Amino acid sequence: MRKYLIKLLDNRVRRNYTGGAGIDCLRGKYPIMDSDQPEDWICSTVYAKNTGLSEIINEGLSSTIIGEDVFLISHLFKSESEFYLGKNKELPFLCKLLDSSMRLHVQAHPTKDFARNFLGSEYGKLECYYILSIREEIEPYIRLGFQNPPSKESWKKIILNQDILSMDQCFENIPVAVGDVWYIPGGIPHAIGEGITMIEIMEPSDLVVRCEFERDGIIVPKAARFMGKDIDFCLNIFDYNQYSVDEVQEKFRLKPRVIKSTEHFVHEQLVPKSIADSFQVNKLCIKQDEMIINLSNSPLVGIVVKGIVCIHTENETIEVKVGESFFIAAAAKKIKFLGTQCEIVYVT
Repeated sequence: MRKYLIKLLDNRVRRNYTGGAGIDCLRGKYPIMDSDQPEDWICSTVYAKNTGLSEIINEGLSSTIIGEDVFLISHLFKSESEFYLGKNKELPFLCKLLDSSMRLHVQAHPTKDFARNFLGSEYGKLECYYILSIREEIEPYIRLGFQNPPSKESWKKIILNQDILSMDQCFENIPVAVGDVWYIPGGIPHAIGEGITMIEIMEPSDLVVRCEFERDGIIVPKAARFMGKDIDFCLNIFDYNQYSVDEVQEKFRLKPRVIKSTEHFVHEQLVPKSIADSFQVNKLCIKQDEMIINLSNSPLVGIVVKGIVCIHTENETIEVKVGESFFIAAAAKKIKFLGTQCEIVYVT
């Protein structure tokens, strides 16, 4: 089955932290509430690993409605791989909406090279953040890199003993703001602070080393802490270099680059492929009228973050409103976006 334009269904996923009210607010859905489903995985072909929780069939996998039937996106891709994915064997990124009501556990992910060499995975987990909104009365921050780095042996003791005071002393809060773009390479310890709604784009894996085993009464099961490996193996993942707050802001906060600006629209690059390697992230702000972009045999995944957008290509049209997401097949050539005072963040 072939469709150039696919509107994606909501796809909330459980995690070992709470949140999600910001996603409800973005979508105008009531009741607005936090829960154990603080993320929405967008156009995902990746199963969610929720070790220690009851199984939910196909958790993490995105779906769509075609006619009167619901289809998994992964099944559509397998049935018409070249049409949907072009030169790619699989979608080379995973995109999420994320909202935190608590600070997340300190964690790190392997680099692509480490994952290939030692974990048998094609991808590590470089991440990128685009900050959408902040809850009221919150001073937003993330933890990113060691400001006061421990030795490898000290870090091992801190993790095994769950010496949270010593762990906290390894970090200083990195202030963030709406509109910020950040990237987090593999190996860099990090944690998202409370009260932040963001779009998170990453390599398509769920590989993670969790350093904190309990936060706000939420316990990370043993099997979900070290990727099935031992602590000594996982210690090799971390970047133990020192990064001051200023160095973090200079090195890991990206400055959007204007691709084209007219009286009708602004087209920006948020994350270049030179940073992310397997994907790039752009933003399109339509003041009025329309904009056309051309695809080069690559799929596109987008999220409307403001207003309502009408998308047209190859005799197909869909309407997508704020908080909703969509997929455009690689076989599409010319894409027309129409709207007034609307914004789209998209990944290719």
